[in-house]
Amino acid sequence: MKLLIFGNPVDNRDILTTFFRSKLVVVDETSDLEEALDLTRFYEYDAVVLRVTDTRPAEIELIRRLHLSGLRCPILAVSQLLSEATRLRILEAGVDDLIVNAISHEETFLRVQNQVRRSRGFQSPSLAVGNIEINMNAKKIFVGQDEISLTKKEYQIVEILALRKGCVLSKEAILDHLYGGLDEPNPKIIDVFICKIRKKLISAGADDLIQTNWGRGYMIVDRREAEARITETPMTSRVPFSPRERSIAG
Repeated sequence: MKLLIFGNPVDNRDILTTFFRSKLVVVDETSDLEEALDLTRFYEYDAVVLRVTDTRPAEIELIRRLHLSGLRCPILAVSQLLSEATRLRILEAGVDDLIVNAISHEETFLRVQNQVRRSRGFQSPSLAVGNIEINMNAKKIFVGQDEISLTKKEYQIVEILALRKGCVLSKEAILDHLYGGLDEPNPKIIDVFICKIRKKLISAGADDLIQTNWGRGYMIVDRREAEARITETPMTSRVPFSPRERSIAG
């Protein structure tokens, strides 16, 4: 998961950033409105998190401009204390969730994660893909009751691809979600990660979910889901002849 956190550092943005990173989240952060807009144009984020105060209107302006730019990811506002007037202005601007006086950073993290998951079409905290279950809260992957032992980076790659099921991600895009532009290794390292992940999944009895799209990158394909759709699709009957067809046939 990759987030953009916008807000003034004195508003505990740095503390929030540190906590998210401890949860294997890649974070970009800025307190400049124009830089925030530029970042969302050049990078794909799973969510934008705003640190909001009563005395700084930039966050509300950013919400409006992000919507005007066509941004599709969830936008969440976080604050310790807000007046009713500011709350209403934030909601009117179109924020997806307003988190005020969260009991902990853990609550904030879970609410952000839930918004990201739902925006990708998953309702449950566990992502079911093929015969594997990805528990986003525990950061673990299971086949049945058996946990598959993955490294942190291997888990992150599976989660990144699963949240974008059916979409090809380039090696560079995967690297960006893993490292956020900081000390990124050669993109070929993704090939090594994918090879190890495939071996671990298949040896544990999991479906072969990761598909290589040569020259473009990797994607997760749920073949069971695709086969079920084909099976459930009823055969359509031949549309009756139109009057013109009947005259020609006759």
